[in-house]
Amino acid sequence: MTTSRIATKRALFQWIATLTLLLLPQIKIGGQSLLRLDAPSRTLLFFGASIRIEEFYLFLIVVLIMVFSFLFVTMLFGRVWCGWFCPQTTITDLAEFFDKKAAKLLPNKYAAGVIKQVAALLISFVVASNLIWYFIPPGEYFTRLSHGTLGPVAGISLAAIFALVYFDLLFVRRLFCKMVCPYGRIQLLTMDRNTLTLEFNPLLKESCIRCGACTRTCPMGIDIRTGLQIECINCGRCLDACRGVMSRMKKEGLIHYTFGVRSEGGGKPLNRKSVMLGMVLVILSALLIYGVTTRKEATLKIQRASNGEVRQLPDGAIINFYTAFIENRSTIQGVYSLRVAPVAGFTTELIGPARQITIDANGNRKVDFVLKVSPAPASRRDLELQLVRGETVISVTAVPLLVK
Repeated sequence: MTTSRIATKRALFQWIATLTLLLLPQIKIGGQSLLRLDAPSRTLLFFGASIRIEEFYLFLIVVLIMVFSFLFVTMLFGRVWCGWFCPQTTITDLAEFFDKKAAKLLPNKYAAGVIKQVAALLISFVVASNLIWYFIPPGEYFTRLSHGTLGPVAGISLAAIFALVYFDLLFVRRLFCKMVCPYGRIQLLTMDRNTLTLEFNPLLKESCIRCGACTRTCPMGIDIRTGLQIECINCGRCLDACRGVMSRMKKEGLIHYTFGVRSEGGGKPLNRKSVMLGMVLVILSALLIYGVTTRKEATLKIQRASNGEVRQLPDGAIINFYTAFIENRSTIQGVYSLRVAPVAGFTTELIGPARQITIDANGNRKVDFVLKVSPAPASRRDLELQLVRGETVISVTAVPLLVK
């Protein structure tokens, strides 16, 4: 029997999903990964934007987008994710592929077993490494791994993930989908009559020849003819098998994907509930784009130096000691300077490394400086400290000037 269209499409989608997961941390914009959580700087690198952990509102929007995307996709497409995109299904399919090839090409069961073990080890290493790439850039990861300097956190994580995936491929595989994964249970709460499902057409029940092809090919070991079951991952293998058998009899297959039966109130994937969820997603995405594009290129925070006292100079001027914390949120290196906004009747001067401060992309820097004001004010007052790039004011903060 020739390869069916459903199997070809499923394999294509699995390859696309797998390559996306592998390539996302390796693609760079402005020298930074397209998607990566940089633990040392507590920054999420998100498609060209650098979102600090301090920017909680943006993290909250990202989380909400993920939640509503889950609800939206599940409401429309049910468990198609499980059979077509899920990494667990993909690595299990890949392991089963190697099992079959090894058994076919190597009659010696011990040699075939070695091939299976090598395949499981290789798949486990790639999966574990890929997850670490979302925290450590791939190039840096391989360099540190080869030199044995990966570090305890990354090293333990790599070993734990590797061991879990290896154990999964040897002993669990499809049992994970049946007994562990909560997605199928959650899907039952979000699906409705319009959700895409894989069904045996009950109106054509009399046309079934009881060949058992659908049950033999099902990776979950269920019989789709008995109705919707929570273990079904909507992979379409039964559809292919039934279509192949029935085509030899010049008949159509009895199993198909459907968005519900119109006579039962289904058949309308774009209904009020799905449109409302879609609108929520659009609004949240617009808020995220607005928040990322309108936020400041860099931020400036000031605190008084812990060991710096207020000093009165012989010429009548006064000096205060401060520490500035400058954060470059952009994806390119920036050169900044500090300056005080003019104050009528006073002369201000910054003493210290307050000019031409170079900060790497997504980096930060601590700067200690002294603020001199002449003549000394009669009482405490706040001055405006500006962070500038060239002549452009990037950020402004108030500096409390204390007097003797």
